[in-house]
Amino acid sequence: MQKGRAGNSLKKHIEESLKRVQLRQSQKRYVSTVEENQVIFCHGPAGTSKTFTACFLGLKLFSEKKIKRIVLCKPMVESGEKLGFLPGGEEEKISPYLKSYKSNIEKIIGVEMTQLMFDKKMITFEPLAYMRGDTYDDALMILDEAQNAEMKSLMLFITRMGKSSKAIVAGDINQYDIQKNKVSMPKFYEIIEGVRGVGEHVFTEKDIVRAKILIDIVKRYDAWKGNMGR
Repeated sequence: MQKGRAGNSLKKHIEESLKRVQLRQSQKRYVSTVEENQVIFCHGPAGTSKTFTACFLGLKLFSEKKIKRIVLCKPMVESGEKLGFLPGGEEEKISPYLKSYKSNIEKIIGVEMTQLMFDKKMITFEPLAYMRGDTYDDALMILDEAQNAEMKSLMLFITRMGKSSKAIVAGDINQYDIQKNKVSMPKFYEIIEGVRGVGEHVFTEKDIVRAKILIDIVKRYDAWKGNMGR
């Protein structure tokens, strides 16, 4: 009984926290796309709240008892090093990749409740390279920075979906850390586009919510990268 009361208290806290979040129209459309589909591709420039909204969605679905678990994932290539060569134990190795997720969840429900959900395995971080053989039932799976995943890795992630699960594949196709010819997110969506239950949401420069100077910086950076052919 005590465990049930604790679970209800957590869900109530999440519900109250979600009510305090003011979503913009583009974010509301993203929420609708996720609710209406099973596999969702989301792309857009840096600063458009892709990660924040995905975390919001995970907490929303959890509070509504539509899922039992939020599975966070990211290609571990940001530093150019493989996981095994980073110092420390497993927790220390994945900490840099988990940081953006955790900070966004903390913004919504606070540090204490965020840590509780991780401790109770209601939220887990799964390195993309180590997902083979796993199946995630009753879960929202979120793959962020998906522009850094190759085709076989995207397929590996999607095929981990179990019963009553959804998968979000999010990224900025103009900010990749792998070779351009290996950026597979656009092609992967093209392959599965039209499959029932597959949806897409696009954020644009107008949706940038960080410092507004980023709108002009992002445009110039994208133009430069296009000219460089990278």
